Amino acid sequence: MDSLFALVATFLFATLRFLPVIVLPTLSPMTWAPGMVRLLLLLSLAWMTTLAVPSVAIEPHWRQPMGLALAAASELLVGLTFGLAIAIPNAALHSAGWLVDMQAGLGAANLFNPGNAGEMESLLGHAIGLAAIVLFFSLDLHHVLLRALVESLQVMPLGAIDIRLDPSGLFGLLGSAFLLGLMVVVPVVIGLFCVDLAVAYATRSMPQANVYFLALPLKVAAGIFLLALSLRYAPELIGRLFRDALYRIPSLFGA
Repeated sequence: MDSLFALVATFLFATLRFLPVIVLPTLSPMTWAPGMVRLLLLLSLAWMTTLAVPSVAIEPHWRQPMGLALAAASELLVGLTFGLAIAIPNAALHSAGWLVDMQAGLGAANLFNPGNAGEMESLLGHAIGLAAIVLFFSLDLHHVLLRALVESLQVMPLGAIDIRLDPSGLFGLLGSAFLLGLMVVVPVVIGLFCVDLAVAYATRSMPQANVYFLALPLKVAAGIFLLALSLRYAPELIGRLFRDALYRIPSLFGA
């Protein structure tokens, strides 16, 4: 009976640890996959993990409802922490695209979008985010993520409740992610700044003309053109962004 209870508890804990990075939309790189596919993948990974883990001794707190709930919450917390290594770089890239949108004038497209329901959507941020998902799998970074999850079983056994997070590791991840995300669009930002200087000079020279609306198509074209030129270096920078986030996971736990 104890062996069956240990098997079920191990499967439950493994499921909760893999849940955020496989199923949850915001934290998972597999948001493009159907929900049933993600669920089957989650159960398969949890079952293989259960079979691969040596015989687990039943911890005393597992026999208490509160202790079992705390252990389950700890496993979910570990999975959410790994999911941050995906969510934060995606947020950094989306913010970088939003910055280019605002600077190029593409943000005005939301005024003419009847389906935005009052929400501001970044066109270039969405495009960069889709490219980042493709690069995440093309660069085999999903293998790095899954290996990190498997190796975490040795450092943080399933069902443990002594999980401690380090806020300094989270702040370091945030600062590094948004800095690397900004590096992806730095050439576009600098180029559009030069265009803004030229538009400002034209505005001073011809105050009677509405230079802003005259220069808006030019800024949009310049932004897209500069972004296309900088895409040559984007895969390396985006890969570096995700790798840095994945390698910073131990620091989130104070390692």
